[in-house]
Amino acid sequence: MASTSKLAQRAAAFLTLAQQTLARAQLLVDRIDRAGSSDVSTSAGKAELKEVVRNLDRLSDLLCGVIDMAELVRNAHPDPEWAEAANAAYEYLCGYMNVLNTHTGLYRVLKDILSNKDIADTLSSEAIAVAQVFLRDFEKSGIHLPPAERERFVQLSDEILVLGRGFLQDIAGNDASDDFARNASAKTEVDKSDTVEVPTHWLEEVNPTVMKAIRASAITDRDGLLTFSAADQPWVFQTLLKYAPDERARKVAFRAANYGSQAQVQRLERLLKARAELATLTGAGSYSEMALGDKMAKEPQNIEEFLRALTNHHRPRASQDLDKLRKLKQKASITAHGAKSGSMFNPNPTLPAFAPWDRDLYTEQHFRSPSLRSVQPLSPYLSLGSVFAGLSRLFSALYGIRFRASMVAPGEVWSEGPGDVMKVEVLDEREGAKGTSGSAEGLIGTIYADLWSRDGKPGGAAHYTVRCSRRVDKDDEAGDFTHGRSEDGRTLRPEDLGGEGYGNPLQAPTFEQRERPGRYQLPVVVLMCDFARPGGGNQGPCLLGWHEVETLFHEMGHAIHSMIGRTSYHNVSGTRCATDFVELPSILMEHFVQSPQVVSIVARHHKTGASLPFEHLSSHLEASKSLEGLDTYHQILLARLDQAYHSSAAAAFTFDSTALYAELDREMGLPGAAQLSYTEGAHPQVRFGHLFGYGSTYYSYLLDRVIASKIWNHLFEGNPLDRDKGEVFKMQCLKYGGGRDPWGMLADVLGAEEVRDGDKRAMQQVGKWGIE
Repeated sequence: MASTSKLAQRAAAFLTLAQQTLARAQLLVDRIDRAGSSDVSTSAGKAELKEVVRNLDRLSDLLCGVIDMAELVRNAHPDPEWAEAANAAYEYLCGYMNVLNTHTGLYRVLKDILSNKDIADTLSSEAIAVAQVFLRDFEKSGIHLPPAERERFVQLSDEILVLGRGFLQDIAGNDASDDFARNASAKTEVDKSDTVEVPTHWLEEVNPTVMKAIRASAITDRDGLLTFSAADQPWVFQTLLKYAPDERARKVAFRAANYGSQAQVQRLERLLKARAELATLTGAGSYSEMALGDKMAKEPQNIEEFLRALTNHHRPRASQDLDKLRKLKQKASITAHGAKSGSMFNPNPTLPAFAPWDRDLYTEQHFRSPSLRSVQPLSPYLSLGSVFAGLSRLFSALYGIRFRASMVAPGEVWSEGPGDVMKVEVLDEREGAKGTSGSAEGLIGTIYADLWSRDGKPGGAAHYTVRCSRRVDKDDEAGDFTHGRSEDGRTLRPEDLGGEGYGNPLQAPTFEQRERPGRYQLPVVVLMCDFARPGGGNQGPCLLGWHEVETLFHEMGHAIHSMIGRTSYHNVSGTRCATDFVELPSILMEHFVQSPQVVSIVARHHKTGASLPFEHLSSHLEASKSLEGLDTYHQILLARLDQAYHSSAAAAFTFDSTALYAELDREMGLPGAAQLSYTEGAHPQVRFGHLFGYGSTYYSYLLDRVIASKIWNHLFEGNPLDRDKGEVFKMQCLKYGGGRDPWGMLADVLGAEEVRDGDKRAMQQVGKWGIE
């Protein structure tokens, strides 16, 4: 927030803030580096080595404090000058972070500490977890490699970044094919033939209003033939897939919707091959093996066991859902052909085969069914005030924490329009700040909610951890000036870098705690959504749709994970845990929001205060979940594809991403649907953007859905407001962040010893649980 820094009073000061932060960081880096040369036989040398992990965590907190704030402001601030200044600060410090990731001195001293039993035995289990995080981060940057191989590692990392950006640009509609063709050695010429022709007589049964829009978008319209661009007009094909009764039109539209040029396919395959080579440099057998070292899954074989078990568990459900759509196709065929088909004399005709291009049309028809349409309006029960009050009551019942609305000071937030950003203090009935120095008694953190869409604001929902919880009273700031030197080797005084107390240039406030010794900086979290802003200015209540309430509950799960965390180190605080564990609290919140007991306290009519009758909501929930088995099955297919693409197969000269997709799609076919999402001539893999961002970890969301489902059924299904069960989840899971093995936490919460080791057997067991 702007008010958290004396420097950040205007946009131009952002870069100054970043520069001062870097200067302060360099002093700390030098201190840590010099600790590696300390004489371990002396008490002073040994003391310095014992402080290395804490000092590394301080360094990370120092840099991330500004980087994370800049990340928020560059995305959320409506003023372009602020956004530009924040972006400059972000890139400046991220560049420095990249340098630190290859700092051999820091890596060497950390390795020495972990291998020195006398030092390692003095560290807490949490400190060891922090040290392992740093060690893995160093080695993911190739720091342990010989010079020539390290140079190649850097080259590949840069190439992967460029390829990945181009891959995402293509998906966003900003064609990067020409750049790739000029800068990469493509096997063939770039494919320019992306035009799609659709005879108009195939579209005779399309709704006239829809048809008018489609026709108006055609590149050419003559001789009974409409011509479109597969690359430039994706909405046309998505529309045809939903509304064109003629199967021939849908088949053409499906190919076009999954269009990929030669250059796009080659870019993706080069990205995957570069990752495979990167893994080989580190000694790993595949990119997946390299990426999973710090994940719950640990090894590719374990994910394979999990996904295979999950496939078997969900196949019957997916088949049932598919048959719902096949029946609609059968009904449409009978209606179209009438008695000529002879079906009127056969009360149980065989269900028709189902093609990939059938899914959108019959899914649309399925949800238009009168039995699945809720006739009861929900929004009058879902005012923003009611939902936040209900969340506060839920967390009070479960965890003993509550929300308190707080005034926003001038300059405190990035967007100061009426109602743009709400500030919510989170208070604990037993823990948190002592209430001295102007803080609220029991304060454990602050949430800023930026919920409404506005020009220039990114779409979708996001959770920003702007500041992590961390113990600060053990920081030895004076020691930084005693042991550390500036970049040019000079000894510095505190006043050279802003004076005493500038260990963190953001000057985050710190608080003594009621339940534990020491002073802590408290977490600051921002929830960003793009809900439709209520009309009429500030007149009337802010009413939400049900999907917006679900989104708010999901993001609040992340926020509460940060609030409840009770770690002493920044690097394992709250959501700073394994990426295949981090979604668990947020997905669990999706179960809470769908329970009658929680709905009764969250959904209150904005005029009468009456609770929403659950039967009004249940029909909506039933409809939203009515094809969930089929949807989940498709997610499993994509997770398996992600694993296959990041296996050793990608390194082979004959690697063909399209053939591999087709083979997996056939393998996962269901009765009545030999293929689910592929047809010859299509390249659906170039539309799968998560291949870049997730890179062999797309399974994570499925894994956390399974675990959340199991925890819900085990702890909360009977009574989701049970304090004893809430305390179990809070004290055995949420409070540890990334400071404890997630498998151990899971075993304790569920009483499931068979998963404690987190091995292949454990992953297989979790897959068998399925998603209930």
